[in-house]
Amino acid sequence: MIPVRKWQRLTLADLKLYLREPAATFFTIVFPALLLILSGYSFGSEVIFTTPSGVDVRILDFMLPATLAWVMATQGLLGLYPVLTSYRETRVLKYFRTHPIYPIDILVSQYLNGLLTLTISMVLLLASDALLFGLRYDGHIGLIVLAIVVSYTTFFALGFALAGVTPTTRFAQAVGSLLFFPMMFLSGAFGPRDTLPPALKLLSDLSPLTHATDLLEDFWFSGSEGVWEALTSSMHSFQGTPFLGRMWFKGVSHLEGLAYLLLWILVTSWVAVRTFRWDEEPRPHREPRKGTEERGEGVVWVRNVSKHYGPVRAVDGVSFSVKEGEIFGILGPNGAGKTTTLEIIEGLRVPDAGDVRVLGMDPWADYETLVQRIGVQLQEANLPARLKVKEILSLFAALYEHTLPEDTLLHAFELEDQANTFFWKLSGGQKQRVFAALALLNDPQIVFLDEITTGLDAHIRRQIWAFLRELRRQGKTILLTTHYLEEAQALCDRVVMLDHGRIVAEGTPEDLVVRLGMGFRLEVEVDGTASLTPEVISTLPGVTHWSRQNGTLTLYLRQPTDTERVLGALRTHGVSYRSLKAQPATLEDVFLTLTGDRHAEA
Repeated sequence: MIPVRKWQRLTLADLKLYLREPAATFFTIVFPALLLILSGYSFGSEVIFTTPSGVDVRILDFMLPATLAWVMATQGLLGLYPVLTSYRETRVLKYFRTHPIYPIDILVSQYLNGLLTLTISMVLLLASDALLFGLRYDGHIGLIVLAIVVSYTTFFALGFALAGVTPTTRFAQAVGSLLFFPMMFLSGAFGPRDTLPPALKLLSDLSPLTHATDLLEDFWFSGSEGVWEALTSSMHSFQGTPFLGRMWFKGVSHLEGLAYLLLWILVTSWVAVRTFRWDEEPRPHREPRKGTEERGEGVVWVRNVSKHYGPVRAVDGVSFSVKEGEIFGILGPNGAGKTTTLEIIEGLRVPDAGDVRVLGMDPWADYETLVQRIGVQLQEANLPARLKVKEILSLFAALYEHTLPEDTLLHAFELEDQANTFFWKLSGGQKQRVFAALALLNDPQIVFLDEITTGLDAHIRRQIWAFLRELRRQGKTILLTTHYLEEAQALCDRVVMLDHGRIVAEGTPEDLVVRLGMGFRLEVEVDGTASLTPEVISTLPGVTHWSRQNGTLTLYLRQPTDTERVLGALRTHGVSYRSLKAQPATLEDVFLTLTGDRHAEA
């Protein structure tokens, strides 16, 4: 079934974004009307020729179709081109990938948005012309619509192709301007092209905007000719302005002009398909595997997964499983492979080796089915800047058959006051909460959270903790990464610790502390360290791990009762101390022991 509701919501969202962009609105809607009005008062009502049907044609009357062609070029080169480049550069496309939004959805919505914007501009142009100067045309409505659709599609495809070969948004804006403004002045809309120097004349004749302008102007006044006669008649039969074909051939027809624009569409579409990257890396083609759920393995299981980037082993033979209804944590220092592992499970990255199942499905072959049943919050993501928070929730809610109430999520993440705030005006923590709300919008069975509370204050962080515990109580499975060891210890039923892409520990937080013999931490501020050699420290009774920094000796003991024996041994070796600090060991201590050099001296 065609996703009409999805396309409708995406198109309306794109239209809002376009109309809220001052430069786009001005150049596409306001400025064309102003230009037409100024031209009307400048050129007056002087008649330049009369059509066979008896319609007196003024310079102003040729300005209107020429301005429409200019609007179409604006949408492609100054609209779609920078927008798609920005979406890719700012990772909006990557975030869309975590929801049921596919490349065809974005293209359809952008195409329809452009048509709607063109319609608004055309209505304003026609109304201004009719009210101030008296609208005049003498052509076939069908041919005019045909020229508009073909011309618009030409610039849409051109903008799409340019976005595929452009690295940054700033570069796109510069290139779009460098292409658009010369095209506009060479198209003949502001003066006859036959007065141009030969080199500029050739560029003008090769320009798609010139062809679009010629077709619209001619069809606007094609008169009483039949459709076929109008299509096969020569371009600019009324004005007699030289055209590309007239330099080497005689009598280029409108049909050939349409064919030239269609050639532009085919070539630029091919370039766009070949160059534009919707994903960060190519996705393999796999046939969906139905009924392959591994019983007893959990709702998520990972087997010997590896991912290399050149010599760097981001993930190196990782294996684990996640049970239904638990909160499972992936911990590790920066660069340990946490995010890469999570994105492989989510289907956003493709492993070099190994296998993954989520709810019994292949994350790549069954992605279209799986994306409806999971929720994803990325470590780095972005959304269109000029959408409001409530509009964002409403847009993404249209993608799913079942969603949680938007007001419930706004309340849960304390976003009620920001409901009508543009996304770009939100603080970093508020944006993070919006992404968290979107991850839970479709009431998923499994939620993937990549550092969900980074940048949030302690109050909001604990509120989110409570919300996640409630989700677990409801039977949801949560798989998260975090830098906050306190968070992992407070939330996670089980964790795996990664270091250099490998698992160095796995189990419950409490089990890891006990397993490594780190039940108790003793910090001793010692007076003298000359006799406190590593050999001496290693003989202290009950000590399993230790570190020394800035005169403070940190000792990890199996039992609190070992404290007195340790202090006695220090006195025996002639080491005195000024202060003591004792407390139960935490998951952070395990983390630092396993992923860092605990014996390094500062």
